Amino acid sequence: MTSRETNRLSGVTFGLVLPVILLFAPPAHAQQVQSLEHDPLDARHSSLVQVDADTLALAYGGDGGDGYIKTFTVSADGSSITQVQVLEHDTLLGSYSSLVQVDADTFALAYAGDGGGGRIKTFTVSADGSSITQIQLLEHDAFSGAYNSLVQVDADTYALAYRGLANDGYIKTFTISADGSSITQVQSLEHDGFLGVYNSLVQVDADTYALAYTGDGNDGYIKTFTIPADGSSITQVQSLEHDPGVGIYNSLVQVDANTYALAYGGVDNAGYIKTFTISADGSSITQVESLEHDPSLGLDNSFVRVDADTYALAYRGLGDDGYLRTFTISADGLSITQVESLEHDTILAVEHSLVQVDADTYALAYGGEDTDGYIKTFTISGVGGLPVELMGFAVE
Repeated sequence: MTSRETNRLSGVTFGLVLPVILLFAPPAHAQQVQSLEHDPLDARHSSLVQVDADTLALAYGGDGGDGYIKTFTVSADGSSITQVQVLEHDTLLGSYSSLVQVDADTFALAYAGDGGGGRIKTFTVSADGSSITQIQLLEHDAFSGAYNSLVQVDADTYALAYRGLANDGYIKTFTISADGSSITQVQSLEHDGFLGVYNSLVQVDADTYALAYTGDGNDGYIKTFTIPADGSSITQVQSLEHDPGVGIYNSLVQVDANTYALAYGGVDNAGYIKTFTISADGSSITQVESLEHDPSLGLDNSFVRVDADTYALAYRGLGDDGYLRTFTISADGLSITQVESLEHDTILAVEHSLVQVDADTYALAYGGEDTDGYIKTFTISGVGGLPVELMGFAVE
């Protein structure tokens, strides 16, 4: 009897040896590429946006608290960061910046100006960043305009969440022309009569918006609002107090059609990621999952989406050092998994603004040592997981 026949008696025949390829999803890998100290004096409340493929615009509070806009060119691989132009747009105060793109070369900035009043300004910024020109100014609140979060509603309408008079929470709408020549306040809603700080406003669908903010007692809240395309009305729909202890330094991002993820500082300033489902009409807000990713410190959060299930978080961690962490979050929000952590600044890192430059390159603006202004680039990609070939046996 042959060995092959003997194997048949056991019911298993070992035939040709076939390779079996097992593909493992590579982890999200973060690596610092380049660093530029763009302001050796001060940089507070940075807001960084992309102008075109290799140009970025930054609004921040600089020396003496004055308001600045700067442009930078950043190569697709992040290997070079070059300051191109600078405009000191406010010589008295320019804090709590929130900068958004209006059209190809027009940008709108919400900030706190002289005396802390709320202002909206428009600028034209050339595609190569070589020119920055202030166009228009509207002082929409003479008393207070801090903790700004400005988002686009439609082609010429914008919504702003901010802290107004007596620290109360406000939402306002504005129409801003494509060329930035006109800024008109349309509507205003005082949605919280106790407190409205650390605002992060995102669009849910065509007329629904979600706001993560810090309310009465420094508790963490999520609220939804309906705002029509013309901004003519602002209606609060639903409210969820998701953290009755502490909910500060909020950064809210969309995961899928009805799932959202929030990075924030919780009790004892620990770093948390939470997921929520929010219905398209805003009528329901449900907490799904929670992860305490840093029990020591998790403040000054800037949270962005990398791909379908990967997210990157820049924040101030233990010792006030600068950290960049990646997470995978399932589409339904049921799982939140930390993938990797990079401590990129061992001295100081405050008030972050993280944006995507290209498919795997990201730029971070923040206040570093002595709150000087820094821009850093990072690659965040699926690196380090090659196919693994195992030898198997065909079974008849």
